[in-house]
Amino acid sequence: MQQRNATAAKPAGVVVTATASGRVVEADTLQCVHCGMHWIVEPGSGRRRGWCTKCNGPLCHSKELCTVMCYPLEKRLDDVEKHGRLILP
Repeated sequence: MQQRNATAAKPAGVVVTATASGRVVEADTLQCVHCGMHWIVEPGSGRRRGWCTKCNGPLCHSKELCTVMCYPLEKRLDDVEKHGRLILP
């Protein structure tokens, strides 16, 4: 297996793919602390992401959910388990 170059200080995961020629490609992923979406870290891509100072974690920058209010994924899952449905703060 090929050694990979780390692109994130604390990646949430790693994506492993193989090209048609059989070369293995690995890439770090990060996870949004508000919605749970994963994305591949691409340094220098110009894509601007956010950071929640309350949760101290990365944001996917979805205007509908993630940048409007701080409602962490863990809290949302706890609320769904407790009430059986999603409760917006």
